[in-house]
Amino acid sequence: MILSFNEAANLPHALASVMGWADAVYVVDSGSTDGSQDIARAAGAQVIHRPWLGYARQKNWGLETLPMKADWVFILDSDESLTPELRDEVLAIAARPAAEVPEAGFYINRLTKFMGAPIRHAGFFPSYNLRFFRRGTARYEDREVHEHMHVDGPTSRLRHYMHHEDRRGLEHFIAKHNRYSTLEARELMRARTKPAADRATKLEGGIAMRRWLKINVLPRLPLIGLWRFVYTYILRLGFLDGAPGFRFCLVLAMYDTFIALKLAELRSLGAHLDPGGGISATPPPVSGLAVAEGQLSVDSASDAPKSTGGTAS
Repeated sequence: MILSFNEAANLPHALASVMGWADAVYVVDSGSTDGSQDIARAAGAQVIHRPWLGYARQKNWGLETLPMKADWVFILDSDESLTPELRDEVLAIAARPAAEVPEAGFYINRLTKFMGAPIRHAGFFPSYNLRFFRRGTARYEDREVHEHMHVDGPTSRLRHYMHHEDRRGLEHFIAKHNRYSTLEARELMRARTKPAADRATKLEGGIAMRRWLKINVLPRLPLIGLWRFVYTYILRLGFLDGAPGFRFCLVLAMYDTFIALKLAELRSLGAHLDPGGGISATPPPVSGLAVAEGQLSVDSASDAPKSTGGTAS
């Protein structure tokens, strides 16, 4: 299953890595205007239009609604692609009777490219996300951004990795992460009032630690952007990736700075959870940060997730 919204620059690469061997490929599109739907149909994928629900909810809608029949499902973003080695590893698992595979899901490593260069350090590689799982055993946590999967059953990691490269340019990359920082700030506000028992409890160790740091450390740490740069560029050896690594770590530092600033704005506005689980503010907000996501100036369907059902993708 692949989610898409104006992914014409990325979608051909994602589709090329799964077409021809996945039993079925579903592209859930939220209203593309750049020809993404035509690209998917021409490649042989099944295209389903679904107005944007939010990252986790859009993916869960696909998992619950699409007529998937294969035992295994692979969730793939439009800016990702499987390597041939990962494809073979996935097919080897899918070829076995499902009852004979002890794992319910598998974490996939992801190699990110930034401005055309691979990022092998800075804490971004290895980077594991659960993407391949037995149908009916997994769903995404209800979170606005950086959502992860809960799986009913044991999990493990696959050996080979997939590529992650957004080819829409640096302006789009920065705009996307500006948007992500808004959603992350709202999640941090929500976490302040959410009982610990209601938070995600089935995340992998590394993911759970990052989530704990976001909730308990980031809101309290002064100069968070500086600390993030020191951590990624020096402590996590981002400098070994040369000039691309330096630029990438700068963007990460700016991203965390945006989160901290927007969280401070929400606090200054007296933001709180409304009965529907969203963020509201008293007095009325003086900026777009505290309004509903669909009212933001950035298109709410931007960067919709992608996924495909079948033996993989």
